[in-house]
Amino acid sequence: MTLHYDPIPVLESVGYTEREAAFLYLVARHSGYFLRRQYGRFIQRERGAIAAQLLRKAVALGHLQSVACGQARFVYHLTSKEVYAAVGLAASQHRRLKGDAQIKSRLMVLDFVLDHLDDSILDSSDVKLDFFTQTLGLSEALLPSSPGGGAHRFPEEFPILIERKRSVRFSFFDEGALSTSGFESFLRRYRAVFAALPGFELLYLADSGHNFERAAKIFAALYPEARALGVTSMTPSGVDHFLEYLHAYENNETQKRPITLRDLAVLREGEHIYTTLEHQALCAAWQIGSTSAERIRQRFQQQGPQAKFTSILMPYNYPLYQFRRERKPQPQLGSSARSSGVPLFQQEASQKQLLTKGGE
Repeated sequence: MTLHYDPIPVLESVGYTEREAAFLYLVARHSGYFLRRQYGRFIQRERGAIAAQLLRKAVALGHLQSVACGQARFVYHLTSKEVYAAVGLAASQHRRLKGDAQIKSRLMVLDFVLDHLDDSILDSSDVKLDFFTQTLGLSEALLPSSPGGGAHRFPEEFPILIERKRSVRFSFFDEGALSTSGFESFLRRYRAVFAALPGFELLYLADSGHNFERAAKIFAALYPEARALGVTSMTPSGVDHFLEYLHAYENNETQKRPITLRDLAVLREGEHIYTTLEHQALCAAWQIGSTSAERIRQRFQQQGPQAKFTSILMPYNYPLYQFRRERKPQPQLGSSARSSGVPLFQQEASQKQLLTKGGE
């Protein structure tokens, strides 16, 4: 979503300072959760009264709730629908309470974003969709979607770094999983878009090196093996699938043999993948016999993405205790009662009120 106004002044209109508003903007965009030390990192200050001022203010406004982690440690959760609406994310799921692993993952994402404030980051699904389809010209069908075939693109909501306009660095966050099954599922969902790029880098981030070796081997099993499989932007499912499609397409046109269920399945898949003029030309050449399986293999197996895998050990600490259920704000953060008569958010472009009370 492209905002037609600056959300920072909108947040300031409630009473936040400029840097408080900027930090809450980052939290809303990238994580929904934060630690006190992360605000300290953002403002380049150690712990002290400045962080406490933000916490008291956000709690008093009803925008923030705390999650107890044990031994007087807390994670802070931005829950206000109005704050998310103010930054253009009214439908964000970040304000929903998540499980332990998901909360830690979101905290890791925020640390990563704080490490890359000067870089170009694709954050929301809409921004990513626009970049890959409009800027890079990829088909939306190649982009990863929710498990089970849902319509939501880039469901992990992991940031993607863009360098020199077209150099793409994907990220995967290991929140301390005992196995790499989640990473393997991630690679399967992203394989088509990886194949469509001339090159990319995948950053594997964790606060422990426990899974680094295993993850690197899993990645190496796919790349540079992609060249041998003929996985390219034109053949994202591999050259064998394209050849299977050509056989099914020819048979559907000529009826030389009965059409099988597998033929129908491949044709349905191919309708969404093999759509370019070049694909059409290859289909025509296949039908008249001016090309062969050997020529097509040679063509696509010489191509393939230049893939790089980088494991990164994040030098930050996260609460090690089980997250407890979300609770009401505590007295040490300020008044737990919502303020009445608090200035309303004002969208400067339209002077439209965005909330009438504190958030949920």
